Amino acid sequence: MAENSASTGTPDRDRPAGRSRLLWFGIVVLGVTVAAATVGAYWNISDARHKLEADIAQRQSVLTLARVESVNLWLDSMTEQGARLINADLFRLFASEVNQLDGDVGLLLNKPGQGPGQDADKAPQSGKNGGKPGATQGAGAGDDDISQLAAQLPLMRNLLREFVTYSDFVSGRIVNTRAQTYISTDATPVPLNEDQQAAIRTVLETGRMRFSHARSTQTGLVLDLFMPILPPQFEAATGARPVAVLMLSKIISGKVGEFLAASPLVEKGQVSRLVQRTPRGFEEIAPSAQEGLKNVPPPAFAETGDLPFMRRASVDGGTQVYSTGRKVPNLEWWTVEEIPADLALARLAERERTVVGLAVLCTLLLVVMLASLWWWLVGREQREIARDFKALFEVIDDQKQLLDGINSAMTHPVSLTDDQSVFQYVNRAFARAVGRSPEELLGMDMQAVFGFDTARRITAPDAQVLMGGDPATVNEVVYLQSRKRHFQIVKAPLFGPDGRQVRGVVSVFHDITDLVEAQERNRRVVQQTIDALVRAIEQTDPYLAGHSRLMGLAASLTARAMGLGERDVATVEAAANLSQVGKMFVPRDILNKPGKLTAQEKQEMERHVEYARDVLSSIEFDLPVLPAIIQMNERQDGKGYPEGLAGEQISAHARILAVTNAFCAMLRPRSYRPALPLEKVLDALESQTDSYDVKVVHALRDVLDTPAGERLMGQIGGPAAGGANSEA
Repeated sequence: MAENSASTGTPDRDRPAGRSRLLWFGIVVLGVTVAAATVGAYWNISDARHKLEADIAQRQSVLTLARVESVNLWLDSMTEQGARLINADLFRLFASEVNQLDGDVGLLLNKPGQGPGQDADKAPQSGKNGGKPGATQGAGAGDDDISQLAAQLPLMRNLLREFVTYSDFVSGRIVNTRAQTYISTDATPVPLNEDQQAAIRTVLETGRMRFSHARSTQTGLVLDLFMPILPPQFEAATGARPVAVLMLSKIISGKVGEFLAASPLVEKGQVSRLVQRTPRGFEEIAPSAQEGLKNVPPPAFAETGDLPFMRRASVDGGTQVYSTGRKVPNLEWWTVEEIPADLALARLAERERTVVGLAVLCTLLLVVMLASLWWWLVGREQREIARDFKALFEVIDDQKQLLDGINSAMTHPVSLTDDQSVFQYVNRAFARAVGRSPEELLGMDMQAVFGFDTARRITAPDAQVLMGGDPATVNEVVYLQSRKRHFQIVKAPLFGPDGRQVRGVVSVFHDITDLVEAQERNRRVVQQTIDALVRAIEQTDPYLAGHSRLMGLAASLTARAMGLGERDVATVEAAANLSQVGKMFVPRDILNKPGKLTAQEKQEMERHVEYARDVLSSIEFDLPVLPAIIQMNERQDGKGYPEGLAGEQISAHARILAVTNAFCAMLRPRSYRPALPLEKVLDALESQTDSYDVKVVHALRDVLDTPAGERLMGQIGGPAAGGANSEA
């Protein structure tokens, strides 16, 4: 009995020790869970912060690159304008002859007949030999030569003024190798400052153009361009030094505002800045005339000259910001994008609250589970165990109600259907959309709610989702309560407890009606713009009347014959209708000249591509219309313009436009020739393989054998159509 008593008492004595070990085990598990939840929350928040900073960095990088490209295009345009002047033989010859005066332009400026407009910073009026005319004649310049130059000076000044006015510069001047001004658009030019003189010396030494830094004037911000004027080609030897410098000044206050204009990528609170480096330090270039130039602390530029993305003080030395900067080539300018750090990180506040709440919820759930396990392991009565399970069920039910509440609060309609397309669950947004109650919808199928045809389209991807378990997306037009709506429907599988068998399909309906209608409105606006430009083209030149529309019809038919898609067909049709817009700005005497064009006239004619780019670049086509128009005049052998592209470098759209443009032009009369017969036109196109793509020409020939081609020839009419028929 004593042994039995002792043996039965051992478990009773061991039970407290087992409970103590179990308690410590639970405490350790709880501690590990709390630590894991804390680390997980910290990692999640850090990862979100990293992604946010990466997104800001990418946006700012794209913005700075776009703004730098915009500045580069503008600078290139200014350089091209100035190059047309300094490359003119008239200016180069005049500057070379003035340079023979050995830098003493006083003899030139004080000749009789010089008139007003002499420059404030000109040379002294006397030479080395007491001021006698011809005493300082440089390399053999005689008095007659100086008189001839002085007589030419008013003409050169008028030419410079016309160029400055036409090119939208505010002023211009030409200085010799001693930085003495002898031609200026200003009646009383302002003397050159130290920075301008230093820039002129640099251009004379290097022979390369350069820009000055922006400076503030009474009329606004001004940027100076300095370009070397070389001797004429017949005088210049290899490595010839400049004989003068052209200085052009341009008001840039408005342009700075354009460079810093808002963009869809600019976030709320983000600031765009333009910074320049001058001999006196760094300045911020403000777009408004009131602010002008503001001194700022030197930014921390990297070795590449760019400002890498990071958190730092703002350019003006104020608050902490996330910023990125990029240098403008050939100019001491930087574009800088900044967003206050506090504003950028405000997005993380909601994420932090959510993550911390989930960590606390997981910890509480674990506490509940450990408590339930504790009471189960210590041998509580079945009633207590049942009560614990009931409490756990209530927690799960609360979670279900929470999920139901979340689904009901969603603004997007959500439904759950089985493999027979019968609704098992819908949220309140879905019920409101179809005009029924959630209870009424349960047990109904898709056909009963949407009708046969609409239900068939909506449920078409369900078989793929049920069989393969992969999500699917479909865009459909649905009429709900007598209203036409566009939906993007995302379908995802609902798996069973085993995680493999699909029990149903969850459908989320995204209403994209506003987006679709906005796209349609944009398409109509673009089409109206195209129609207006076509009418303007036809009213400008009688020989172009109807050419664009006929070319558009021929191009679209040819593109379809080549098997291109509808997007490509729409591209060539729109590009053909607008292909002649640049010729509106070509002088009429060149455009309609009966004889062969001179080299200069040909160069002016080819500028219609630049004019077309200027007119159409601001129109959002949503199609590659502008590249097709620009490349339309390229040739297969690379001898076309404006880029000299060849073969497959030219887009298929441009190759189609080149053939149909020549086709429609040769079939109709021009001021310099009559219309040509159809077969002669086709033979000419096929023979010119160095200019036109033979595959396109063959496709066009196939089109002409179809009823659509006959209608095209009927619309062309006139001698061209008659000649074609007679040839046939």
